[in-house]
Amino acid sequence: MISKVLIIVPPLVNLDEQAGSVSDQPEYEAFRLVSPVEPTTVAANLLKRGFHVKLFDLGTYVFQDRFKHLERALEAFRPEAVVVVQSILTFSTAQDWDGKRVFDLARATRPDVVTILTGNNATNYPGQAVKADICQYSIRGEVDFAVGELLSALNASGDLSALPGLSYRAASGEVATDENYPVVDVATLPIPAYHLLEPEQKTQYATTLERAKIRFPEKSPHYRDILTSRSCILRCAFCSVAYLRGERQKYRRKPLELVMAEIESALADGIEEIHFFDDLFAQNEAQILEFTAEIKRRRLTFHWFVGQGMPLWPLTPRALEAMVEAGMYRVIAPFESGSNRVLKEVVGKVYSTVEHHHNVIQWIHELGIELLGLFVIGMPGEQRQEILETVRFAEAHPDIDYSIFSIATPMVGTRLMKRVTREGRLGDEDKINRVIKRTVALYETDAFKAYEMGVIRTFDWDRINFPTLERKVKYARMVGLTLEQLDNVRDHSKKTFYRFFPDYDGPRSFEELYHQPALFEALEPVIPSSLY
Repeated sequence: MISKVLIIVPPLVNLDEQAGSVSDQPEYEAFRLVSPVEPTTVAANLLKRGFHVKLFDLGTYVFQDRFKHLERALEAFRPEAVVVVQSILTFSTAQDWDGKRVFDLARATRPDVVTILTGNNATNYPGQAVKADICQYSIRGEVDFAVGELLSALNASGDLSALPGLSYRAASGEVATDENYPVVDVATLPIPAYHLLEPEQKTQYATTLERAKIRFPEKSPHYRDILTSRSCILRCAFCSVAYLRGERQKYRRKPLELVMAEIESALADGIEEIHFFDDLFAQNEAQILEFTAEIKRRRLTFHWFVGQGMPLWPLTPRALEAMVEAGMYRVIAPFESGSNRVLKEVVGKVYSTVEHHHNVIQWIHELGIELLGLFVIGMPGEQRQEILETVRFAEAHPDIDYSIFSIATPMVGTRLMKRVTREGRLGDEDKINRVIKRTVALYETDAFKAYEMGVIRTFDWDRINFPTLERKVKYARMVGLTLEQLDNVRDHSKKTFYRFFPDYDGPRSFEELYHQPALFEALEPVIPSSLY
């Protein structure tokens, strides 16, 4: 019988295995952590089913041998089942994690332990880890209830073929995979069981902060990530949300009462800042106004912002003002492009317009809110002039406190991946798992070269964001850096560019590149071993 279950949260950065190859990385790059939103939800459901549950977050052990700590936890708890659950399914880890080292350690401690993989790897490559004997079971998609259903079925010797999303080795020895995804009614989700975290690990969440990242909790280190909804009404070309959660999982908002109960639980636990990590925080102004009105009605006081990007089309002066009155202090704005055609026809942001984005920037500036802009460059179908319009949009708005240029990365299950694969642009698909995502162009089109996207990400990014000491000081404060550390970040960006393009000796802006022929007919990116 399975009684004791250990839930293990994989790290966002696995420096234990990479330390020898990323020695030039700024030290704080290792300090990346997201609240274990989905592991604590799975744990709460298991508790309700009568299991004895413990949580172990590998990401809280930084510059320590986290696997030694895990080994001690396994020996002390001696679980009958070990489950790997990603912090937030749609917030990818640095590596496509299959949990092999975790499961090997678990079996060394308990040879008969049941091993279950969930998360990106289990969803992107269903059954692969089971076929390789890394684990016995894997479940794709949202597993809030699916883990409990599997463990209960194992205890009852039930029929596993009826469990959606499950991969397992059948009696024949072949790996059986159910093609469906688990379906989750968010109205029935329990309050995440954060009380299961050991005091030492709770303390780590206040010290293992994402410095140099736009989600840095500037107002208080005592913060927590919360999901108020799941999935999205859009299907952006580069976004894997729909694939990871399952196409049948339409946009679902938790009942407001449940959201407020989770917020109140966090505040009672000493939390002072909340990052709402929804795939889509709101689809219209009315939902924003309802949410903020309830916060004010209950007299809840905390700092907050939307961590994965605030949808821009629902924003109005009234909505923004209501959010500020309710404690919001930062907008992470997915502008994506400076071209309306790219927004609608290439990306798929069908409700967005460049004109509205101009207005949003003005409204935010008038309210004194911090503003960070997200831009995606290098999409198939995007023309050189449209890429230039995106760079010019960012540069024309000094009220954007910080602009990020992400190079479009084809992720499993996305329309972008399907297109570049169909057109034969990607070549070696495994490149996606060997490089830091959104750092280098993994393909080229007739409109741009890979190095040109690198020029924007490295040199235009630096020029637009840090022209004055005042801007440097403000950004450093927003992301928890000293000015010296910020300079290190800037230097590291340039070093990364030259790792990929060691022979580049051309213009340091896309504007200059736009007005002259391509410098190299074939300047192929070099994928250095340090980024494997």
